[in-house]
Formats: sequence, C-alpha cells, structure tokens
Amino acid sequence: MMKRTLIRRTAALAAVAMITQTACYNTYFIEKDELRKLEASVDIEEVVVVYGDCASTAAPAEARLGRLDGTMWAQADAADTAAPATSDATATTGEPVNPRPECSPVNISAANTVKVLTVDGSEWRVTPFNFIMSQSQLVSPDYDVLLPLSQVEGAEVREFSTWKTVATASGATLVTVGLFVAISLLAPADEGFQ
Repeated sequence: MMKRTLIRRTAALAAVAMITQTACYNTYFIEKDELRKLEASVDIEEVVVVYGDCASTAAPAEARLGRLDGTMWAQADAADTAAPATSDATATTGEPVNPRPECSPVNISAANTVKVLTVDGSEWRVTPFNFIMSQSQLVSPDYDVLLPLSQVEGAEVREFSTWKTVATASGATLVTVGLFVAISLLAPADEGFQ
C-alpha cells in the first residue's frame, strides 16, 4: 500500500514538473515555404517573422473548379486574381499590415526550437539559420539530418510565452504559500521545550 502511494506521489510530481516546463512556450506548425525563411542562405536578422497555424480555408484551384459549374468558374477565377483590399484604418495607422491574416505571426530567432516534421510522422530537430533546403533535400549539419524534401511536411516552432511563464511562476508561488498557511493552521498546538 505504501509503495502505491509513493508511486502516485512521484507520478503527480512528475506531471506537475512536465506541465511547468511545457507551459512556458507556444507551439506553432509552419509550412514548408515558411521553413525556407529560416535556412542558412537567407540574410540572418535578429528576428524573422514566419506565419504558423494557418487556417486551410483556401482549397486548391483544381478542387474548387471540380465543385463549380457554369458561370461560377468565372466568379472563382475573378476572386483568385482580385487583390486583397486593405482598409484605410490599417493603412493610415503606420503599423505593418499582416499579409496573411488567417495565420499567426511567429518571431523566430536563433534561440528558438525548430522540429522538422515528415510525412511519416517523425520529428527531426534543426537549428534556425543553420540548415539548407535544396530542390531535393534538407541538410542540417548540427544534428546530422539528411531528409528528402518530398518527405518534409513542415515544421513545429516554439516561441517563448511571457504570460504563460508569469502565470506558471505565480501559480507555483501561490501553491507554496498556501501549503505553508495550511500547515500552520492545521498543525496541532505544541508546547515546545520545557
């Protein structure tokens, strides 16, 4: 019985430790084209913006044309070639307009973690700005990775989250203070040394 209690407590502590380590990051999936922005041949900047977790709202042109008939083809073609409209409010504020509003912008530096995901589900770690994507393969000398580009599906990037880190630290502090208060209130009265 004592052994089971010890195992349960150890598992609970391991789960809490795992949650506090992963809660400090946001994870995004980026497509192969966005991954190209992070290879060694690009100009190294302090931070590069890539777009991740894009909503796949736009179906390929062949799939859309297969579902349309008659005059709807012309409307679909006109919608594909129309330039995206920008509102006056976003153009006059001086802030950069997000060219891909269906995606989340992610700031990537050399300190971020990047895992290349393949079609078969395997993950390969690469260092941003230190790998090469040719026409046929992806090469990362840091981790001895050589993958056919046809097998690369995209990548998973992790970005540090300030608010999650603050929430995790605050939660751990509140739990610790709460435990001390509970122990002091629930402890039996002690007469001390006599």
